[in-house]
Amino acid sequence: MKDIKIKVISTQTSKGENPLITELTTEGNFFMDDGHYCFEYIESEISGMEGSVTRLITDGDKKLTMKRSGVQASAFLEFQEGEKSKSSYVTEYGTFAIVLNTTKVICGLDQFGKGKIFLEYRMTFGTDSETINKLEITTS
Repeated sequence: MKDIKIKVISTQTSKGENPLITELTTEGNFFMDDGHYCFEYIESEISGMEGSVTRLITDGDKKLTMKRSGVQASAFLEFQEGEKSKSSYVTEYGTFAIVLNTTKVICGLDQFGKGKIFLEYRMTFGTDSETINKLEITTS
């Protein structure tokens, strides 16, 4: 396991609203597991999930899995370019069914886990609210 700097820029746009941009820079860990790149970090107050542990796992190509666990929220989200996936997001306010429609996954990582990951996806909560999301993850 190696220490690594992780920067996450999240852009979320709801219909008729201005984009909400959140940026987090933190220290985390990187390791390889069965040919997959794995990153782990602790969420801060900025994300609204302070103390939660987030693990990102990618095949280095067109798939990324996000596992989040903590007091404020927990989730298991799968992003694969061109695919839809269903999941639940468990928060202190209840459990929400979500559908992810991933339109883009770009991974540019070296053998040391340094580089960039870009995700673009639509997320639907229940049957009502849809957001357009972009995640840019830089590791160094």
